[in-house]
Formats: sequence, C-alpha cells, structure tokens
Amino acid sequence: MSGIQTEEPIVDDAPTQARSRILVVDDEQGILNAVRRELSTPPFGRHHCEVETYNNPLLALERAKVEKFDAVVSDYRMPEMNGLDFLRELAKLQPDCGRIVLSGQTDFDTLIEMINETHIYRFIPKPWSSHFLKSSIDQALDFCQSSIENRRLAKLLTDNGVRLPTSPAHAVDQILVMDRDIQVANDIARPFTRRCRLDDVFRVLQAEAGEGRLADLKLANVNVHVSDTAEHALEMADDLTFSCAISNYHMPGMDVAQFLTRFVEKQPDCACIMLSGEVDMESVVVALDFADLHAFIAKPWTEFELHSAVAQALARRRLQLDTRALAAICKSHNVGGIH
Repeated sequence: MSGIQTEEPIVDDAPTQARSRILVVDDEQGILNAVRRELSTPPFGRHHCEVETYNNPLLALERAKVEKFDAVVSDYRMPEMNGLDFLRELAKLQPDCGRIVLSGQTDFDTLIEMINETHIYRFIPKPWSSHFLKSSIDQALDFCQSSIENRRLAKLLTDNGVRLPTSPAHAVDQILVMDRDIQVANDIARPFTRRCRLDDVFRVLQAEAGEGRLADLKLANVNVHVSDTAEHALEMADDLTFSCAISNYHMPGMDVAQFLTRFVEKQPDCACIMLSGEVDMESVVVALDFADLHAFIAKPWTEFELHSAVAQALARRRLQLDTRALAAICKSHNVGGIH
C-alpha cells in the first residue's frame, strides 16, 4: 500500500438512536469531507447515520471485516483497487450492504458490469446534488432492510411448513406518463415500448431480494399510458392500478405536489418519479414530503436515467408488496408472533 495516503476513519458523533452505518470510500479527501458533511447535516430522511470515510479501499475492506455497514458509497477510479473490485470484495463480506457508486469517470459498459456483478443500487454522477445523494442512500437503506425482512419472513414460513405464495410468471406493470405537452409524454413513453440493454440488468434486484420467487422484472413487459392533464390522469387512476407514475412538475391546473397528494390517496403503492427541467430543489423536497417521491430526473433526460429509475422503482414496489403479503400469511398462520 505504499504511495497511498491513509488516515483514521472519520466517525459522525450523532446520537445513537436508530443509527445506520454508512461507509464512504474515495481517494480524494475533499470528496470524503463533502459527502460526510452532506450526510451529517440533519435531517437525513428518517435515518440517523454514523459515517466512516476511507481514502484507501483496502483499509475500508479491513474495517468491513469487523464492522457491519448498512450502505456504502464508493468512487470508481481509485489507486490499488477500482470501485468494481472493491464492491465485489465488500459484497462477499457484507451481502446485505446497500451499494452506491459515486463517480464522474464510469463508462456505460463498466456501469452495466458493476450492476450485474456487485448489484449496485444506484449510480450517482459527480458533481452530485445534495438531495439526490441523500434520497439515494435513504432508498438504498430502505430497500436493503426490506430485502432482509422479506427473506426473514420467507424463511419463517418455510421453517413452519407454510407454502410460500408465487407471483404471476408474466406480471404486467402499468406505467403512467404525464406531461403538459402530449408529444413530450409520448417521447418519454417510447423507450418502454422497445427492448433496451437494461431490460435484464435490474432483474438481479428481484432475484436477490426474493430469492427467485418474484416475477422477473422486464421493462419491455409494461403497458404505458400517457396524459397531458392531471385531472385526466386522476380519472385513469380510478380504473387502473399503476406500478409507476412519471410526471412533469408543472401540469395544467396543479403542480406535481398537489397532483401527487391526490394521486397517492387513490394509489398509495404506486412509485412516483418527477421529470422536469424547470423546478428548484425546494419543490422537489415538497414533492418528497407529499408522496415519498422515488426519483427526480432533470430534463433533458437520457434513456439510461429513465430506464434505471423506473426499474428500481418497480423492483422496490414489488418487494414491498411481496413482503406485505408474507407478513399477512405469517399473521394468518400465527407464525413468529406476528399479529
């Protein structure tokens, strides 16, 4: 490890209530300080977190041998070991740790390899926004906890001789796309009507969480509905159950926060994504407060951003619904003290 600057980990001194442990690895000390500062500034979602930072991935792996982490944020290009190799080794030590890549130097093929091999939850490009960093880690923590709970309930039922439910082999996801310009709405919807390189990538989230019990996640297996008014979209929500809603911030008659407030009353399990080029982060926070916004994508968007955000939203939704179903079965069979 000669030639690599190392230092003692920096640990946040926040109160220990409901503490989540986050590992941050980057060879640039300025990045480590910035991320730690972001995550140590309250409020951080529902999570009180303890942050450890390392500018040497080898030392970070040594620490992971003795300390459990709930999430890791890692750079890609680092001396001695790149982010792919680091996350691959970390996954062997801590398979339930949520993995996020923070980098400005990762090409598409490398990113696909990282997703397939290390099951990263999200890629955050440098420079990042404070909201996107915090919300991504917040969601990664929730997703990993849901995965653990899903496996726990499934094992509980299996150990007690209760047959596990199966999901439809070809589940169809209904996706709602809204923009005040109907042509823009059609442009957003178009990528979901043809096969994309990412169609099979995020299936690993499903397999990893449900151990193969959940239906495969294929973005080609969706029905897409478009609307250019919020009122029309709300009318459709009376007749269809949507898995994901993608909305522009400004809609005729109401903004997305007002729309989502009414929409989630009708469909609380639908994952919501905001897509806009003319909204400030304060408005994003408002939308988050109203509807647990899954992601914000700035216009102009890329097909990768859109596909990956929707794939993650669908995987998260299916996992939550499946875990809820398992808990209900446990309760009905009086298994594990769940009432």
